[in-house]
Amino acid sequence: MMQNSLFHDYYALIDSCSFLKKYDALFHAFDLIYDQPDFPEFGRHGYRRSAYFKALIYKRSANIKYISELVRDLESRPILAEMCGFNAGRIPDASRFSRFLTDTNNSEIETLFHTSGKLLVEKGIATLDVIMADSKPIKANTKHNNPKNPNRKLDKTTKIKHNPMATLSYYSYIKQPNGDKKKTFTWFWGYRTHVLLSGKGVPLIEVTLPNNRTDSKVAKALLKKFVRVYGQKKGRIFLGDAGYDDRELYNFIVDQLKAEPFIPLNRRHQQPDKTLGPHGLPLCPANLEMKFAGISRDETRTRKKFRCPIAGGTKQEKASLPQQCPINHDLFCTGKCYGCTAYIDITDDHRSQVPRESKRFKNTYKRRTEAERYFSRLGPREVEEMSQYKYRAIRNQMTIAHLALSLTAVAAALVLEQPDKIRCYKTFADAA
Repeated sequence: MMQNSLFHDYYALIDSCSFLKKYDALFHAFDLIYDQPDFPEFGRHGYRRSAYFKALIYKRSANIKYISELVRDLESRPILAEMCGFNAGRIPDASRFSRFLTDTNNSEIETLFHTSGKLLVEKGIATLDVIMADSKPIKANTKHNNPKNPNRKLDKTTKIKHNPMATLSYYSYIKQPNGDKKKTFTWFWGYRTHVLLSGKGVPLIEVTLPNNRTDSKVAKALLKKFVRVYGQKKGRIFLGDAGYDDRELYNFIVDQLKAEPFIPLNRRHQQPDKTLGPHGLPLCPANLEMKFAGISRDETRTRKKFRCPIAGGTKQEKASLPQQCPINHDLFCTGKCYGCTAYIDITDDHRSQVPRESKRFKNTYKRRTEAERYFSRLGPREVEEMSQYKYRAIRNQMTIAHLALSLTAVAAALVLEQPDKIRCYKTFADAA
């Protein structure tokens, strides 16, 4: 409570309102990780730095897009302003908040973010056996993102005014008119926010970069930082979508991290090969796609084995195949009718060694949907469109957004003692 509170019974008022209790828990979670000076050692004391952070965390949690809206909201809720740490009746204007976002070094916010993550790991709320990577686009605040703009520029060499760090790239989405799936690509100027998550969707490492940085290259840098912050441990699982299908990243995950990658193939990265079928499996002499039959290893090499789909497939798989070999191959029609076999040498090729056809891969990869749910919690306003212009302000705003969701987990598990509610603040707010 502030020394000069406007409210006679400050704590009773908070306890009587579920809305205020929600943010009181969130701000208490912030106090658990904040150990920095609130004021400069010399010179005038302005506003508390912790108050700025709490107000911006509230802005993200309440899905407030503009700083001007935040200021009006705090002015209309003086007790919330006091809960943030602003003195009674003294709230910074929008320009001060903007300067705070622009002038603050990102490493300061990143330290708070890592402290929150390590606290969750220490308390057993976040586990590090499974690490997921994902990214989301952020539209720059520019007229060139308006498709109705007749002067819209879609030239990668162009530098956008007020957004010199924004780059041109695209994001894709799937339309389903009349039940037909069609992937559509939309070009935009902006950035991407990248994040590593725990298996339960707790953010651990993040960075926001220009839009033209590939997911696979960024993931390698994030994983290196992950090791520096959380330490090395063998046997972890890395989950990523097809955007992380990069041979260099596989080698780094396996050789350096001693982890196991679960990444589907990106068909756009594959060269046409007439010896492979539509699912990337070898074709037999009868032009049928063969069945994966395991991995064989000896002292000098590692190979994937494939066999005749008619002889080795399940009843369900055989239902769509002929009962006999179409070309009456000797290996099918004599002896034990084992059928043709084929091998692919995958020695020293970690990308090819991933058993994507196995049940374990398919069941494990299903867990990656948690990453998609994470970005839905992050909020479409915050992620899809940015109101700030300067790159540092944008980067800081996104780090605060990730910090807010990390603190949501701290508030749920450690403050409200509801560890099952760590993923979404809305789900435990009513119970506060």
